[in-house]
Amino acid sequence: MPTDRETLLNMNTTASSGMSPLMEAVLNRYVLERNKQARKYTKFGQKVDIPQGKTKTIAFDKLSPLPKATQPLTEGVTPKGSAVNITRVKGEPEQFGNYVSYTDSLDFFAADPSPEVLKYADLLTENQLETYEHLDAMELASGLNVFYAGSASSRSALTDTLTVKDVRRAVTSLKRNKVQPADGKDYIAFIHPDVVFGIWSDEEWRQPHTYADTKQLYDGEIGRLFGVRFIEDPDAWVFRGTQFADKYDELTVVKTDGTKIYVAETIETSDVSDFASRKIWINNVSYTLAATGAAVGSNGGAYLIASASVSGKFIEPDMKIYPGDGGNSSGKPVYSTIILGKDAFGTSGDKTVQLINKSLGSAGTGDPLNQRGTVGWKGYRFTKIIEQTKMVRIESIASV
Repeated sequence: MPTDRETLLNMNTTASSGMSPLMEAVLNRYVLERNKQARKYTKFGQKVDIPQGKTKTIAFDKLSPLPKATQPLTEGVTPKGSAVNITRVKGEPEQFGNYVSYTDSLDFFAADPSPEVLKYADLLTENQLETYEHLDAMELASGLNVFYAGSASSRSALTDTLTVKDVRRAVTSLKRNKVQPADGKDYIAFIHPDVVFGIWSDEEWRQPHTYADTKQLYDGEIGRLFGVRFIEDPDAWVFRGTQFADKYDELTVVKTDGTKIYVAETIETSDVSDFASRKIWINNVSYTLAATGAAVGSNGGAYLIASASVSGKFIEPDMKIYPGDGGNSSGKPVYSTIILGKDAFGTSGDKTVQLINKSLGSAGTGDPLNQRGTVGWKGYRFTKIIEQTKMVRIESIASV
């Protein structure tokens, strides 16, 4: 039985399901390259570094434009000047972090694992990047300037996919408000791959190979349209329904076995009832959970219980599990396409991020036999919309 401390740390041991490949007699030394997440949002917002030893509050200032001076000057008479209107958007950064733990036995008995497998630092760096991207996308999706695809007037009424006409409507809104391009030339849009699938069929869509200079493409850019450069982003925010147990926007598949769908996240006793008879999405396929919902566990030991066997279904490790009650009235996910102008939002830098390595025995008398080690990251993050009119969110469903 695991000790209380092992449960707390989600300790990776020789018996952990995720570590089992390291215990095999023959090890496939070919390791698939992980898909590193490059920072997308930060480069298009105001950025401020969080100062150490000073106030915890971060502020972004916005100067309102002056009224037009339409009255002719009178010779020799000084007119009244205009007042400067400054709007301050402020808030406090929050600290985030994650870690993995391991035992001396895992280190000792692993059957000659390839160095790539145990590069915990690389794994955690990717986790930090994905976490920050998720937080940025969540904040930008909270904007108040929203359009709905087609003729819908609300999220629940959405039935249409994104079209070029919807993009034109949103861009017109930005231009009407005299919003400057995000990069000095074009507005920047972040679009989910599921939405890209549909808009590619629109005859007015232009692919990147029509550019005069393809060297100017941003990472993930797929095309330019009406002064908007579109960047494909798997982390673009999707309204999928109510969080799992009021804390998880998504869960991660570890493996499947009959009706059991094992997940990487921790499910506690108080969480189980929240999964009862819920609908979920995996790889854009809808499944229904049984009345028993889920089983308690951690570190790959927790699992969801489907109402029917999922054996033979295309559910692979690392796939994401999303709430299935959806964003529209039919329970379908609703996708956000965010179009940004200059200074639409502000964000903190990365200087506070730390990678922390606690080697075996570093806990001193708390680990007298050098049995436990951890590697983790932590950092402060703050992202905030500065001006609502400088960004537009188009909501749509997807045809995938």
